Amino acid sequence: MLVLAFVGVTVWPPARVLVQQSFTQLPETYTELYFVGTPGIRAGTVTAGVALVHHGPGTLDYTVEASLATASVNGLARVRRQVTLQPTQPETVTFTLTIPAGTAVDALAVNSLGSPEGLHFHLTAAASPTGHTP
Repeated sequence: MLVLAFVGVTVWPPARVLVQQSFTQLPETYTELYFVGTPGIRAGTVTAGVALVHHGPGTLDYTVEASLATASVNGLARVRRQVTLQPTQPETVTFTLTIPAGTAVDALAVNSLGSPEGLHFHLTAAASPTGHTP
């Protein structure tokens, strides 16, 4: 019976993941960063809401930056926000970035400066050179 259980754990992928997690130390402190809703383009601006949740002891100060990009240029427009996170309390930040005149943006990047958290969103309705959606 023990051999059958061992074979089941090594062959069945979900069981293998559970066993790996049981023997892998997960970080005690981490921060979630995720979009709240879908970023959108309207009247020459890109608006996006993001949420951060700190999982760990004490408060934590973050600088979050959102920037626009084209296929060839990163960081066309940038906006930074400071946020202080309390343990397990979601904090929402809304970014509004103006699309530079004559530019068709392709993507929005949101990064937490000084830490590995980051998001990238491909803007499916890329803005036309006039700054309005097609």
